Amino acid sequence: MALKRFNILIAGVGGQGLLTLGELIGNAAIESGVDVTVAEVHGLSQRGGSVVVHVRLGPGSSPVIPKGAADLIIGLEAIETARYIDYASRESLVVMDSFIWPPPLSKHPSLKQIVGELSGRVKLFVIDASRIAREELKAAVAANVVLLGYSLALSKEFRNYVDLEAAVKAVRRVFRGKAVEVNEKALIRGYSEGGSLGVK
Repeated sequence: MALKRFNILIAGVGGQGLLTLGELIGNAAIESGVDVTVAEVHGLSQRGGSVVVHVRLGPGSSPVIPKGAADLIIGLEAIETARYIDYASRESLVVMDSFIWPPPLSKHPSLKQIVGELSGRVKLFVIDASRIAREELKAAVAANVVLLGYSLALSKEFRNYVDLEAAVKAVRRVFRGKAVEVNEKALIRGYSEGGSLGVK
């Protein structure tokens, strides 16, 4: 049976490794023999600017996910996850880091408020990926890969396109030197964290 398109929206701020995360998923798809398009279509990738990346797995040509059609949203920052929630439906899985990057010179909602708003609209899972990366892995920049592992563990549908083995191979392709070992650990740590919670 042919796979339908599986749509992943990655939301966060510049400096968090969103483009790297998109590249990892793209490489993992290639390892798996799955068609993939990856597009950064909004925001600015400089540090602190809003960024969103569209990753579409399976056959098709349009690189942009229609609103309401994301199967999975990976949110590297809570406010930005809420900003792009219109891309989700009630059936969407949303995996969100509890990290908040406060916008300059403006009030912002608390994590509790964001979780309360999103919980009734999507299948929401919150993980403190930034803390895991910073304190356990001693590499704050690896939070994006922790979230990837966590998302793979939670979503059986995602694993129909990209499994853990393909993701490990993608890490080895994208990173160099010591970063390979750190990010492999981040991927496995995230996968382990979500392993007992599979929902889709």
